[in-house]
Amino acid sequence: MGKVMTVMKVFPQEETDLNALLEAVKAVKGCNSARIEDFVFGAKIIKASFICEDKEGVDYEEVVKKVQGVSEVQVDEVGLIS
Repeated sequence: MGKVMTVMKVFPQEETDLNALLEAVKAVKGCNSARIEDFVFGAKIIKASFICEDKEGVDYEEVVKKVQGVSEVQVDEVGLIS
């Protein structure tokens, strides 16, 4: 078995403190990295990656959607890294 990495865009709800949301996303178990990025028309999003063991099969999309202040999650990539 190996490790699986999930890379996603996290879209904040309106009026959400982006720095507080960034810290909440970083606090999710398995978070490898997270940073604020420019998106479109001046909007900002959080780009985050998560790593878990293949046998664990964590659905990070569902986990991150439950974080307070998250409007939507878009998974960009999921792949075996080792």
